[in-house]
Amino acid sequence: MTAGESENLAVLAGLLGAADVGQGPTPEQLRVIESLARGYFGLDIEVKALLPIEAPELAAALEAHDWRARHRAIDLLILVEFCRHPADPAQADRVEEYVGLLGSENLAAVARDVQTGHREQAIADWRRFGEPSRGLNGVDDEDVSSIVHGLSGCAAGTLGRGLYDFYLRHGVPFPGDPDGGDVTMAHHDFTHVVTGYTPTPPDEVALQAMLTAASNFDHHFSGLVGSLAALESATFELPGFVPREAVLDRPGAADKLADAFRRGSQCTGDIGAIDFWARRDDLLVDVRAEYNIEAVS
Repeated sequence: MTAGESENLAVLAGLLGAADVGQGPTPEQLRVIESLARGYFGLDIEVKALLPIEAPELAAALEAHDWRARHRAIDLLILVEFCRHPADPAQADRVEEYVGLLGSENLAAVARDVQTGHREQAIADWRRFGEPSRGLNGVDDEDVSSIVHGLSGCAAGTLGRGLYDFYLRHGVPFPGDPDGGDVTMAHHDFTHVVTGYTPTPPDEVALQAMLTAASNFDHHFSGLVGSLAALESATFELPGFVPREAVLDRPGAADKLADAFRRGSQCTGDIGAIDFWARRDDLLVDVRAEYNIEAVS
């Protein structure tokens, strides 16, 4: 067994241990952990046969690894926490044990708010600890509608034309138009185009997972937490999102999520940091090749 496989097995066992409250992991939590094992970690194992481990054991298993390995484990613990329905304060306490021994993550407060019924506090904590949303360099809110509509003039196959066609294909309002959001939505939608994810709830969560993994879990986790709060716990009401619950319990959604983490981990750079507006005339295939963005499975 390689060092990487040993680390991944420890993380999976830790996820099982962190979900072991009440009657144990929920069917959705087990499904997500199983999908992560196969689709992200590439392990052909029976997750239910793994022995859950306690927080000190997971911390000891990851002690020799760099802080990114511990931070990735923390982020996955919070992901699994969001997947417990109905909410249970014991779940928040349990995950907090693991997070506290592995390091820290301010956005864990959002998952705790959800599990403890303080949903009015959840969005406040998310705004307090999350990364600021990116816009398009040199584009103001008042100009974004005409500028994005003007992408119709970009050549076929370019990133700019891809965004214009994305709005038409999916019936999504253009940023700056009624219900279309502001300039930050244009940046968000560019990431849809370059990754190939559609504006459906499972794909929205997958997109954020891929962005997080593409930054080696250094950035964009607040985007994943926001999508989980909007679509997994029905807590947030964000522009362009209808609050929903248990999106990862839908058929195929957990596998899509795991594959998104895998796709992101193979990227050669932070997709969310691309200056999409400056590159609107670049060919989409060239941008994907530059960042080693695989086609969606």
